[in-house]
Amino acid sequence: MSDNVIKFRKPEKKPEEPKKQRPRRPLPNWAPFLGLLIVALVIFFVQRGGGTA
Repeated sequence: MSDNVIKFRKPEKKPEEPKKQRPRRPLPNWAPFLGLLIVALVIFFVQRGGGTA
């Protein structure tokens, strides 16, 4: 009986290549100041709006 059985083997998987990550560029020197300016403007307009929170 076992002579009539076809034995299959699993196909070999190719190892997955790791995704190439682009090197991170440092932030420009003006980026923190832009962030502070945006936060200040948001706070200004929220206070000026007089929203009831």
